[in-house]
Amino acid sequence: MSSKPRYLTKSRFKSALECPTKLCYYGKPDFANLMNDDDFMQALCEGGYQVGELAKYYFPGGHDIKALDYETSLAETNALMEQENVIIYEAAIKHENTFIRVDVLKKEGARVELIEVKAKSFKSREEFLSAKGDYISRGWYPYLADVAFQTWVMEHALPDHQIVPFLMLTDKNKTATVDGLNQLFRIVRDERNRIEVFPNGEITPAGLGEPILNQVNVTDLVRKIMQGDDFPEHKKSTEELKSFESRILEYGKVYEQDNKYPVDIGLKCKKCEYKNTKDPDKRSGFHECWKEQVGEKYDPSAKHIFEIWNFRKSAKLIEDRIFTFTDLYALPDPGGMLNERQLMQVVKETTSDLSEHIDPELKNEMNTWTFPLHFIDFETSMVALPFTKGRKPYEQTAFQFSAHTVHKDGRIDHHEWIDTNQGVFPNYEFVRQLKKVLENDNGTIFRYAAHENTVLNQIKAQMLEDDEVKYGELIEWIETITEWRDGNTKVPGPRNMVDMLQLVREHYYHPIMKGSNSIKAVLPAVMTGDTVKEKYSKPLEFGTHLKGRVLWELNVETGNPENPYHLLPSQYGDLDLSKDELILEDAEIQEGGAALIAYAKMQFTDMSEKEREALRNALLQYCELDTLAMVMIYEHWLSLVQTTSSLGGSSS
Repeated sequence: MSSKPRYLTKSRFKSALECPTKLCYYGKPDFANLMNDDDFMQALCEGGYQVGELAKYYFPGGHDIKALDYETSLAETNALMEQENVIIYEAAIKHENTFIRVDVLKKEGARVELIEVKAKSFKSREEFLSAKGDYISRGWYPYLADVAFQTWVMEHALPDHQIVPFLMLTDKNKTATVDGLNQLFRIVRDERNRIEVFPNGEITPAGLGEPILNQVNVTDLVRKIMQGDDFPEHKKSTEELKSFESRILEYGKVYEQDNKYPVDIGLKCKKCEYKNTKDPDKRSGFHECWKEQVGEKYDPSAKHIFEIWNFRKSAKLIEDRIFTFTDLYALPDPGGMLNERQLMQVVKETTSDLSEHIDPELKNEMNTWTFPLHFIDFETSMVALPFTKGRKPYEQTAFQFSAHTVHKDGRIDHHEWIDTNQGVFPNYEFVRQLKKVLENDNGTIFRYAAHENTVLNQIKAQMLEDDEVKYGELIEWIETITEWRDGNTKVPGPRNMVDMLQLVREHYYHPIMKGSNSIKAVLPAVMTGDTVKEKYSKPLEFGTHLKGRVLWELNVETGNPENPYHLLPSQYGDLDLSKDELILEDAEIQEGGAALIAYAKMQFTDMSEKEREALRNALLQYCELDTLAMVMIYEHWLSLVQTTSSLGGSSS
C-alpha cells in the first residue's frame, strides 16, 4: 500500500518562507505546535470563515469540491475543467510535488481567474507597495507570495491557459447595506474536528446587500515576486536572494522526501511555533534546531535571550554566540546592552533573586491621583463582516464594560453594562452608559494598556462621521478622558486616563512576571503579597457576579496562589456547547478571544435564550474580574508604598 503523497501546499509553502526548516516539523504529531489553535481562533474572531463563504456567493453557480483526499479532489476538478466556462470553489490543482486548492477558480475559455480570498482589510493598492512604491510591502508579502505560489503551480499545470491572479479582500471603503451580514453563515466542527461553514438559512441577493469584498488584480505584483523584484537586494535574506521558482522547487523536494532543510538559527526563531512550553511528551523543533547549531553548550532549560522583555538586540547577541541569560550576565558590562527593566529581569532570574522591585517614584505618582479611583475595562469586537447596516469592515464594536470604583474610605463599588442584542450597533449607548458611571466626580480613571483609549477615539470618529451635532455632548466628554493626536501633537484631555501598564513598565517588577508586563502576568505577582492574600482569601464583600467568591487560593502543587481566572465557576450549567454550535472550547470564558467569539455567537438568530443568558453571565463575570485585577494591583502597590509613609490620593 502506497503512503500518502507529500505535496508542497499553500500553507506549507507559507511556513517555508518563514523558515524552510519548519517543513521537517510541519504536521507531525510528535512535535509541539503553539499555532495549532491560533489561526482558527483568529479566523473566528475576525470572521475569516464567513468571508471565505461569502465570496462564493459573489460567483453564483459554482461547483464546490468538498472531497478532502488529493486524488478525488483532483479528479473532480479535472472533470469540471473540461467545460468551456466554469466556476469552481476549492479547485484542486497539482504540478509534480506541489498541490493547491484555489478558493475560487473562474474559467472562461483559456482565461482562468485565480481568486484567493482573505479576511484582511484593504483600502487601496498603494498598501501593497513600500513607501516609495517600488517594492512589495513586507506586511503584504505573505499574502501576495501565497498568490504567486498558486499562480506558478497553475501556470505549470495548465500551460495552455492564461492565469490571472486576484486577491479578494474586505474593502474598508465600503459600507454594509444590510443588517446581519456577519450572521449569514454558521461555523461548526465536524466529527473529525474539521471546520465546516454553512448558510444560516436561505441566502438571497437582497440578504447579501451591496458587495463588501473587493476583487483586486495582482498580476503585476505577482510578476515582481516571481522576477525577484520584490525587495531591494541589500535587504534580502539568504533565502530571499534565491529565485522564487528555485525556492518552490527546493522546498518541494525537501518536503516530498521528508528531509530536514539546513538549520540557520537567528532572529526569525523568536516567532517559531515549534516550541514546547507545556507538554512533556512533545518534541520541540525550536530546541532541536538550536541544539544542532550550538552543540553541547546549548541548554534547553536555560533562560533564552528571546525571553527578555522588549529586547531589540538579540541578533547581535546571537552573532556573538550569546544565547542565554547566564551568557549575558557573565559579560563584563551586561547593562551596556540592556535598559534598567531588562537588566533587572536578567539579574533577578540569573541570581534567583525572588524579591520584587517598586520604584519609590511610584509614591509621588500615586499622590497625584484623585479619589474616587475608577478602574475600567472594555470588551470589543472588530470583524470583517459588519453585524449591522451602515458599518464598515473592521469597525470597532464596543459591547461591554466593567468599572470598579475605589473610594477614599476604602469602599469599592462595581458597575457594568453589556449589550449582546442581535442587530444592534451598541457603541453610542455604550458611551452614554460609561459617561453615567464616570461623570459624577473628578476621580482618576485607570485603563490597562492603550485599548480603552483607542476604542473611545474610534467611537468618537464614528460619531463625527455619523452626526457631529447629535453626538456633540458625548464627543466632548470622550475628549476629556482620552488623549488623541492633532497632527503630530498628542493632546491629553483634562481627565486623561492613567495607563497602569505604563506604570508597571516604569515602576514595578516581580520575577514572576518574567518577560511580560501584561495584566495576566502582573496579577499572579501581586497575589503573593500579604494584603491581597488577606483580603481575597475571604468571601468578597462587594461586586456584582463575584460577590461572595473566594479569589485567593493556594495551589499546593506549585506553592503559588491559584490564578483567580481559574477559580471562576462555570456559568453554563448542563449546557453542552460542543454539539453543532459556534466553538467555545472551554466552559469558562478566560481569554479575550473567547469573549469576542461569545459575542459573535450571540449574534446568531437561532440561539436559545437559555444559552444566550449563560454566555451573557459568563462575559459579565469575566470582565468584572478584569477590573478587579486592576484594583488588586493598586491595593498591592498601596501596601508597598505605605511601608515608608502614609499615602492617599487627594480628595475630589
